[in-house]
Amino acid sequence: MLDDKVALVLVKLGHLAVQKDREAYLRGLVDLCSQAVDAERCTVYIVNHKKKELWARVAQRTATEIRLPMGQGLAGQAAMTGETINVPDAYADARFDRNVDLRTGFRTLNMLVVPVWGGDGGTVVGVIQALNKRNGAFERRDQMLLEQIAETVGPVLEHIPIEG
Repeated sequence: MLDDKVALVLVKLGHLAVQKDREAYLRGLVDLCSQAVDAERCTVYIVNHKKKELWARVAQRTATEIRLPMGQGLAGQAAMTGETINVPDAYADARFDRNVDLRTGFRTLNMLVVPVWGGDGGTVVGVIQALNKRNGAFERRDQMLLEQIAETVGPVLEHIPIEG
């Protein structure tokens, strides 16, 4: 079962790879990630090492541009440490930043946050964040699947020009 899902995800990633329009690429990536792990919402952050911040302009169902200082919230934490973070109850985790929920009116229940490594394998270039698994909490296989996606998109995210 999982292998079929993985195969499908990899095929879709292959289709995305030829997408020249970076907005369309990021939108496709966000949709693919949320489908892959059955999440309500997904955000792909790009890490700006010069400014020590993460930014996302493409988050599902919101037009808000999100900027986070490195280390802030779970996405900022994953960008800083390079660790995958799986939180079954967001509000019970001290690292969770409630401000984005307050700003967007969205209620985060659980999260899976995966760092995206650049080609050198030593620099986090992005973070994929999945919110609210539709049935229960994110499982190990969701984590493995998102990590696999992250591995594939690293070289692409690395070359997306950072704005601002």
